[in-house]
Amino acid sequence: MKMEDKSMIKEVSLEHMNDIYQLICVLENTQLCRESFEKKFLMGINDPNVFYYVYEMNHCIVGFMSLYIHHYLHHNKATAEIVELVVSPEARGQKIGDQLIRYVEDLAKKMQLEEIELSTSTYRKRAHRFYEAHGFIMNHYNYIKKL
Repeated sequence: MKMEDKSMIKEVSLEHMNDIYQLICVLENTQLCRESFEKKFLMGINDPNVFYYVYEMNHCIVGFMSLYIHHYLHHNKATAEIVELVVSPEARGQKIGDQLIRYVEDLAKKMQLEEIELSTSTYRKRAHRFYEAHGFIMNHYNYIKKL
């Protein structure tokens, strides 16, 4: 008897914190400070301009996306920013990132936002192709200065 696949995107709750921490460490390819992560995670789930989503497959969290709403003076409407998007290595290639992108696009349209923007590191060539395949265009440079 074949087991039924239970896959879904849902809003984050406190019970997801450990799974999300692990995924963010995968995204950044490093072990992040747990205390700092937890503090920011709790701030985020209590911020009305921050939306966290997980992708659950067969009761396991295998994907995560964060969406921040910005109210820039130089935009006519609010803007969404995808800040983190990660799928666990063992679940890649199953269109999970694709589903997360479509989910937030639908959400942004319902919220009548102006656009969705994101940044990705210059070395993430696979991510560049992924975002371009989903209609994102590169039209900004993003500069940082370490302090």
